[in-house]
Amino acid sequence: MSRPPSTFCAQVRAALLGGFLAVGGCVLPDPDDLVLGAPFRPTNVQVETRRLNPLLRRVLVLPLTSEVDSAAAVDARAELESTLRTSLKQTQRFEVVWLSPRELAEATGRSDWSALAELPADFFSRLQHQSGCDAVMFVRLTRYESYPPLAVGWHLKLVGCPTPQVLWELDEVFDAREASVVNAARRFQQSARTPGYRTGDSRIVLSSPRRFAAYAAAATFATLPAQ
Repeated sequence: MSRPPSTFCAQVRAALLGGFLAVGGCVLPDPDDLVLGAPFRPTNVQVETRRLNPLLRRVLVLPLTSEVDSAAAVDARAELESTLRTSLKQTQRFEVVWLSPRELAEATGRSDWSALAELPADFFSRLQHQSGCDAVMFVRLTRYESYPPLAVGWHLKLVGCPTPQVLWELDEVFDAREASVVNAARRFQQSARTPGYRTGDSRIVLSSPRRFAAYAAAATFATLPAQ
């Protein structure tokens, strides 16, 4: 005797959930929150080598600069910089030192520098002398949309010291208008939940500028070369 369709579907659903629960120590996907389709992968990335020099132990990160002058971007600047700090620290690739605008001005004569600017000849040697860093990271916000569809654009460049050599560079926009970005952001939101609990509705990342920025930062630093 065949089972009623509704009963059969319920049993399949229960079996799937049981399978998810059997995986100990992981975040449990909600059967109602499945994400289908390929995730976005940053492609506008340049790397000098597949692996960073193991002697690269300390990176000095310059203050965030921005080419976006909207009120939303100005208001979110401190939070965006904090999100980058958290995400970069979580990579555990190297020790990170953050330079304040005042400290940068004392060392170089200016409180902000873009990777696109014409730098003083002794720029990197000055910073290395001040901080003992092995590399300097430039951070620039290139786009910011705080209302859905959300978007965050980053241009980051890692340059070795004291002789400047570009080790890694990313110039990418994470735009929720793209289906692949939506997929990647939702999967990030699912993985960010407490282990052992169901993920809930991952679509919340698409309406939360803070969560979406955290996704964009994590996806950015995931492209760093291995060490």
